[in-house]
Amino acid sequence: MRIAALILAGGRGSRLGASVPKPLVALRGRMLLDHVLDAIPAGVRPTLLNAGEGTGFEPFGLPLVPDARPGFPGPLAGIEAAARSGLLEAADATHLLVLPGDTPFLSSAVLRPLLEAPGGLPRVARHAGRLQPAVALWPVESLAGLSAFLDAPEKHAIRLYLDRTGFEAVEIEGDDPFFNVNTPADLADAERRLASG
Repeated sequence: MRIAALILAGGRGSRLGASVPKPLVALRGRMLLDHVLDAIPAGVRPTLLNAGEGTGFEPFGLPLVPDARPGFPGPLAGIEAAARSGLLEAADATHLLVLPGDTPFLSSAVLRPLLEAPGGLPRVARHAGRLQPAVALWPVESLAGLSAFLDAPEKHAIRLYLDRTGFEAVEIEGDDPFFNVNTPADLADAERRLASG
């Protein structure tokens, strides 16, 4: 099994009052993206970034895979961009670990259960009974129908695609590592949590 990673970094920072994409917002002297990169388990490579050219991510030196669909079509379009980029095939990746770029409390220990004994279905994180569809290990072969799904006029939520492909929920224990930063209040909460932790 060879695992590549994809960080969904297309979120605009407008609700945060930021002029940069959310993953580039600073949290305790580091960008949110730095915290997410630290969480990627050893041996998972390459790491792809779902972001366009000229969006400020170039200094990270990661391959950028921009959405091929216009507007801001959501996280599934980012996963599609990675699947269609040719980079997964070039790395001989059998699986794709997908993570949101605004979740600073992820860690390799939190993600490790997703990587254990994967089968043919996507493995999706669940915490306290709540599914976290943006944190998942996808078999590359499960992405084959994604473009057709996105071409259809229905809603394009990750959960709807997972319901179509089938998935395995993996319970993650402990404090909520899936807290994401969307608003100034969230950013302040994250600052407090890191300061106390």
